[in-house]
Amino acid sequence: MKHTLLYILLLVAICPLWAQDSSKAADAYIRFYQKYISEQKNSHCAMYPSCSAFGRMVFKERPFAEAITLVADRMMRCSHDAKFYDIASPHGYRSLIDYPYYHTPHRTDYPLPGTDILKRSTGREDTRLFINHLINRKEYQTALLEIERVLFFNPQASDTLYAQKLLCRRATQGMEKGIFEYETEFPEHIRQSDYVGMQAAMLYYIIDNRPSAADILDRIIERKGHTETTEKAYALRGIIEADAQRFAEARRYFAKASATQPETLSAKNLEVLSRMERQKKKSPALARILSIIPGGGYLYTGHKGSALTAFVINSLLGYATYTSIKQQNYGVAGLCGFMSLSFYIGNINGAGRSASRHNRKKHNTLIKQLENSNNIFIN
Repeated sequence: MKHTLLYILLLVAICPLWAQDSSKAADAYIRFYQKYISEQKNSHCAMYPSCSAFGRMVFKERPFAEAITLVADRMMRCSHDAKFYDIASPHGYRSLIDYPYYHTPHRTDYPLPGTDILKRSTGREDTRLFINHLINRKEYQTALLEIERVLFFNPQASDTLYAQKLLCRRATQGMEKGIFEYETEFPEHIRQSDYVGMQAAMLYYIIDNRPSAADILDRIIERKGHTETTEKAYALRGIIEADAQRFAEARRYFAKASATQPETLSAKNLEVLSRMERQKKKSPALARILSIIPGGGYLYTGHKGSALTAFVINSLLGYATYTSIKQQNYGVAGLCGFMSLSFYIGNINGAGRSASRHNRKKHNTLIKQLENSNNIFIN
């Protein structure tokens, strides 16, 4: 696919940079590829969104000169260095999640929840047992329908059902919808429930609205209600502080969470925080400087596959430009030179972003360890 897209970019190069419709022409070329070439090949890109979809996105949203370097960078990175990307299956097969740098999609690697929420209730109604059964079988959509049915006939149902509804929204990637329901449809006394508040805080956390998550968690902590929920609130509050690299505050929250936790868990939290403080970061500026030699910046940030691809593509395009000039074939030399410059600049800017990606991935790995060890998203 990358070779075909390379030819498409050669066609894009024909568009003069000063032409008003250059980006529209580029989008048309990529749509042609998607419709008449990609579908016939019956293959799929290793990245999500695919390289062609990525190209259409950046040509629509960024200036032409920047967009073509972003596409060049993506082509050099396609299918390489999987450890630096989140993995998801949006179309039924595993893909490396890689949006343009100016998009910030939330993480997708949270575990699917189960529930032991009925342990907190005194009733053993068949309907609630059935909902609990559906959730533990990970049949979240069916559970949502059953919850909606119960709440339709009894809006004053217990907070357990409302908490389970938010849990199911989280499991089905419906965070925004769950938050909307929590803010606009849930009765006020339900919103004040610690169980429901904890589920809402997790939704806010996942979509990176950390201030709203922190507000709810602080409210739960101040009430000092149910021990298990309060402990989880302290732990998630500590994770939020650790994510913001406010480590002293994070230690304070984890210390309070560890009041009834095993000593080994408390020690593990502190050990992860220490590793976060000592984390050595890659410099985006240095990565760009090293990319004066194509691939050098990628190699510095650990993107070895991208480094090799960048070196080979830039070398071939540079050689093609040189030989075309030598043979006085200036038309081809102009096209190759334009492509060579695009990939060279893409290699430099992409290396800088790869340093940020490297740092973010290491940071998120440690945050995920805190989430998992404290069982934040299990139920």
